[in-house]
Amino acid sequence: MNDALLGLFYVLAGARAFFYAIKEEVFVIIIKNATLIEEGTGNFIRRDLRIEQGLFTAISEDEIDDNQTSGETDVVIDALGRHVFPGFIDLHVHLREPGYTHKETIFTGTKACAKGGYTTVFCMPNTQPALDTAKVLNDLQRIIKKEACIHVIPVGAITKGIAGHELTDHKALIDAGAGALSDDGKTTMNSDFMIAAFENSKALNIPVMTHSEDHEVTKTYKETLFPTEAESDIVIRDIELCKRYGGHLHVSHVSSKASVDAIREAKKMGLHVTCEVAPHHFALSDANINPMSPLSKVNPPIRSEHDRLAILEAIADGTIDAIATDHAPHEMESKQGSFSDSSFGISGIETAFTIAYKVLVMGKIISLKRLIEMLTVNPAKIGGLSDRGKLQVGMKADLTVIDLNEVQIISSDRFISKGKNTPFNGFEGLGTVVMTLCEGNVVYKKEGQ
Repeated sequence: MNDALLGLFYVLAGARAFFYAIKEEVFVIIIKNATLIEEGTGNFIRRDLRIEQGLFTAISEDEIDDNQTSGETDVVIDALGRHVFPGFIDLHVHLREPGYTHKETIFTGTKACAKGGYTTVFCMPNTQPALDTAKVLNDLQRIIKKEACIHVIPVGAITKGIAGHELTDHKALIDAGAGALSDDGKTTMNSDFMIAAFENSKALNIPVMTHSEDHEVTKTYKETLFPTEAESDIVIRDIELCKRYGGHLHVSHVSSKASVDAIREAKKMGLHVTCEVAPHHFALSDANINPMSPLSKVNPPIRSEHDRLAILEAIADGTIDAIATDHAPHEMESKQGSFSDSSFGISGIETAFTIAYKVLVMGKIISLKRLIEMLTVNPAKIGGLSDRGKLQVGMKADLTVIDLNEVQIISSDRFISKGKNTPFNGFEGLGTVVMTLCEGNVVYKKEGQ
């Protein structure tokens, strides 16, 4: 690695404005000796990559000569012994801005995402104000442009204030840059509103991302975990609506056997139904953690070992399409009281890969190739992102460099995110993000590299 050049480049890239200013100039990066996964076979292959103006311009089996490039700045990165993957895409994060900047901001949240290997994230609408008008979205887009170091795609609310009482203008939200519709944090209980969402999903070619929770059931469960039926009954309802009215149903943070069984049957019927799972739902259960601990409190809850094993089976057979973190940062004060008084959520963007690689790949549930697909190409397809998710010439130069052999002991003290709320403290993962590039810009580099 050319340490002097890379060090200068990274210092500049750490400045907030640099990510945007760099787009106006020509920068050339060469990554040498990268270990990639061959798309067709899943075999490991050695390649050199060239990046110019934020795009992959060459991926070559032969060595790319530094003299073949012509740019104002040339940076050479030696990735020998490391794997290079497309930048990860998370369909489900909470960046908390606007309104809850004591929990997270676009600046701190996207820095944490970059540390986790993520270069594109979809941020949920349960902010204050909610992402329910074009004006709120436009205001957020200005913050994103100024503060974000990676791509952030807002998700527009189905109903005003995600309160479930009045529909938003779905087309206006999509025109303002929303990449999907959701009332995440809550379920849209009114079926007529969900019908409108599915009809607009079909017309506007965007997914409806659902939070599956029957509030009539869960409102009675304050001191204990709500049952799986509260999730699966809504999943089944939404599958039926998708079947009748068309559109694209994407079930968020699926957690139970009954839910994945219903989704599996929907896919067999040929319905446009996709789903995601969070690492805490495939790595944790009541067999290895106390789901009633405030740090384990999440919605939907961490379930039984029976449900976790069903989730693993659904990952293995392809029923579950994507891994999404449901990154939900909180100030620690809100996670230190009683179970009923503590906030729902886990800060998960910085730990997702090391948990997934250890549990799913080393646990022989799926191959590394399949894991990377669940983190890249599959969420890109679900989110309608045709310009990313793969290492291909002409694609956005979004990538992450990972040392698969490095053991990682999770410690929230080292999180970049404001949210230190995790039940994974002390968990021994495997695989560490060494560097992340977004549109050819170094947005994260592990200390000491």
